[in-house]
Amino acid sequence: MGIGEIRGDEQTAALLDAELWQLSDAQLIAGVPAVTAQIHRLQALRVGLVGEMTDRGVVPDRVHPSLKNWLAAHPVGLLSEGEAARIVDLARVLRAQPEVAAAYESGALRGELALAIAAFCEDPPPRMPQERVPEYRKVLIEHTSHGGLGIQGLRRALTKLRDDYGQIPPAEDTDRNEFYASQTLNGRVVIKGDIDSETGEMLLTALSKLSAPVPGPGGEPDPRPAALRRADAFTEMLRRFHDCGAGPVEGGEKPHLTVLVNIHDLHHCDGDGDGDGEGGCECGCGGGEAGQGGKGEAAGHSSGSGGSRSGHGPGSGSGSAGGLGPQMMWTGPLSRASTRRLACDCIITPIIINDDGVPLKLGRKDRLVPASLRRALIVRDRCCAFPGCGRPAAWTDAHHIVHWADGGETDLSNTVLLCRYHHRLIHHSEWEVFIGPDLCPWFRPPRSRDPDRKPLPAHGRTAA
Repeated sequence: MGIGEIRGDEQTAALLDAELWQLSDAQLIAGVPAVTAQIHRLQALRVGLVGEMTDRGVVPDRVHPSLKNWLAAHPVGLLSEGEAARIVDLARVLRAQPEVAAAYESGALRGELALAIAAFCEDPPPRMPQERVPEYRKVLIEHTSHGGLGIQGLRRALTKLRDDYGQIPPAEDTDRNEFYASQTLNGRVVIKGDIDSETGEMLLTALSKLSAPVPGPGGEPDPRPAALRRADAFTEMLRRFHDCGAGPVEGGEKPHLTVLVNIHDLHHCDGDGDGDGEGGCECGCGGGEAGQGGKGEAAGHSSGSGGSRSGHGPGSGSGSAGGLGPQMMWTGPLSRASTRRLACDCIITPIIINDDGVPLKLGRKDRLVPASLRRALIVRDRCCAFPGCGRPAAWTDAHHIVHWADGGETDLSNTVLLCRYHHRLIHHSEWEVFIGPDLCPWFRPPRSRDPDRKPLPAHGRTAA
C-alpha cells in the first residue's frame, strides 16, 4: 500500500467536497464502504509510519516520555492512550511478521486480528516446534481474512493451540494479574488492573445486574452513563461483601467501614457553650459527659456502612481527630453529609477521649435499626420505596427521615427503606421523604423537577 493509492481514491475525495444532503441513495450506499476501506488504508499507513519511527529510534520531542504518549497527544483528544498503545504494539509486531503485515495492509485483516496473530507467532508456546510456526501463521491468516473467524473465534483457536502444547493461555495465566488502588491528592481512589478471564468473568457477572439502568419515578431513562452505573454497582458489590461478613478477620475484627467523627459534626451544632444544658451545648449531644475530661469521638462501623456519635465539650474543636472533621481509616476525610448518611444504619461505638486523643470511656455498641424494625420496614415498604425504583429490600438501607443525631426516633414512623443510589440522592439533593397520614412514605421532589413540589407516593403505591 502506498500514498499514491490513497490519493487516487477519487470516490472518497468527491464525498469530502459534497453536501451530504445532496447525495442520492445510491451514492450514500456506495460511499460508506468506500470510506471504510479508505479509513483502513490510512490506519495501515499510520501503523507503518509508527513502525518506521520505532525502527529508526525517532524521538518526536522531549515533552512526551514515550511514542505512545506522543501519539495520544497529537492531535489532542483524537486518540486515547489505550488506542495509541495498541497502534504502537501493532506497528512493532508487524515489523517482525511481514506475512501478517501484508494481510493487514491489503485490508484482509482487521487490526485486532493482525495483532493477535502476530503476537502469537512472535511468542509461540515453548513446546511448539519452530518449524510449525509458519504453518500455523498461514492457517490463522486464511481463516480470519475477509470476515472469517472473528476475534472470539480467533481467541478460541489460539487458546486450543496453546492448550495442545501445554501452555497456559494468557487469559488464564493468574501470574500476569495486576491490581492497583492508589489514593489521589483530592482523596479519590484510582483503580487499575489486568486480571485473568476467570476473575474477570466473576467480576462482570457480579456487576451485570447491579449496573442495570434504574428508571426514574416517571419512567424516564436512567440519567447515569454506563461508567457511573458500573461504579455504583462496584460500590454495591463491596457493600454486600461486607454485609455478609465473609471476609477474613483483620486486627481482630470482621471487615467493616470505620468512620471517626465528633458529635459536633454529626449534629451541625456550633459547640459554643452558650446553651442551657449541663455541658453547655444546646443540641443535647452529651457535651456534659465529654466536658468532664475532654471531647467525644466515636468509631462507627458496620458491614458496608459506618457512622458515629458521641459527646463533645468545651474546647473540643469542630471535628474529630483534633478538629480535622470526620475521618475514615484508609482514605481520610469524609464530608458531614456523607457521614450523616452512613450513620443512618450502623453499629455505634461511642468513645470519650481527652484533648490529646486518649480514650477515657468506651460506650457499648448499639445497632440503630434492629432486625425486628427492619422486618417491619420490609413488610411496609417491600422494596426501595423511592418512586419508580422498587429494588429488592435486601439491597436497601434503613434511612432515618429525621436523622438520629437530630433527635429522630428509631421506629417505624421515622424510617424508610432506600437503595444505596436513592439513599445518597435523599442526603445530597432537595428530594425529601416524610410519613403521610396513611403511615406510608411519601416523597417531595425538588423544585427543579416540580415547582409545586407535589408529594409522590412510595413505589408500588398510588395516591389516594
